[in-house]
Amino acid sequence: LTGCGKTVKPDGAAKSVVDVVSRQTGFTPNDVHCPAGVKANVGVEFDCGFTGPEGPYVAHMRVTKVAGDDVEFDVKTQPRSP
Repeated sequence: LTGCGKTVKPDGAAKSVVDVVSRQTGFTPNDVHCPAGVKANVGVEFDCGFTGPEGPYVAHMRVTKVAGDDVEFDVKTQPRSP
């Protein structure tokens, strides 16, 4: 799979953030933004941002599985440091 040129779809990554945050906290972020051009390879890490109830948050994403167009992530969120 390495070198095939697939990239993570920012909208798909953002949906993963929304799913995880809403499942874990009951809060549904509506302004998640993730970078474009991230390689869809297992182990690749990147950050998305969103506004939480107390201000800006960062969602640290790690690609855990790639199967065709489906990409799965490990998502860890925390308040963005000033």
